[in-house]
Amino acid sequence: MYQVFDMHVHVFPDAIAKKAASNTGKYYGVPMYADGTHHAFLKALEDEPQIKKCLIHSTATKAAQVEHVNDFVASLVNDRLYGFGTMHPDYPHIEKEIDRMISLGLRGIKMHPDFQGFNVDSEKAARIYAYAAGKLPILFHAGDANVDFSSPRRMRNVHDRFPALTMIVAHMGGYSQWDEAEKYLVGQDVYFDTSSSLQWLEKEQAVRMIKNHGVEKCLFGTDFPMHSPSASIDNVLRLGLSEEDNQKIFWENAHKLLRL
Repeated sequence: MYQVFDMHVHVFPDAIAKKAASNTGKYYGVPMYADGTHHAFLKALEDEPQIKKCLIHSTATKAAQVEHVNDFVASLVNDRLYGFGTMHPDYPHIEKEIDRMISLGLRGIKMHPDFQGFNVDSEKAARIYAYAAGKLPILFHAGDANVDFSSPRRMRNVHDRFPALTMIVAHMGGYSQWDEAEKYLVGQDVYFDTSSSLQWLEKEQAVRMIKNHGVEKCLFGTDFPMHSPSASIDNVLRLGLSEEDNQKIFWENAHKLLRL
């Protein structure tokens, strides 16, 4: 049995959690595993003892939400739960708030260009990347067949312009756009996570992407509350990777990235 570090967990304040989870499920056409509350998340951890540590985050869909989201995530951090704050390109005090994230003990930044409504490689987001480079990694939602905000092609543009920025490109480089992820991102110096991808990717393509990208740059993620932790673990195990590779994906790579 592997020890698991879940690098992709959404937790929302109780007042909006059920609505946020429901809206996400409707948008992607996926039944949600849980309701997104902190209580539901703790229950999921009880039900899946392999998950020993988690990275939790939430996204500010409006600039006015940035500080509130960062305070909320920071309030949940403990010796088992690590947090990424959020940032929005329209937020006026980017550098000051990134410094405050660090002071709060947050380990990085989460951005969701599709829900925040900006092209990930746009000039207005460049100020965030320039200041975060060398300070905090950024976890990006990537990929959507219906919009082009966060396509693998645009992610590559960000990487090429800001090579010092540590990028985690979620969903194996681009949800529902894995052929494009192979073309633009596989083999680049960015991280992938396995969330919301392996259950739809053909096994042959998933293994090929992991091997060609480098297993040391792949992180395990559930995308909770969208998917069950147990099912997400099984999705990795079904690939038939070596024990050494599984250990890296489930545990070691996250520790190295977060410098634990």
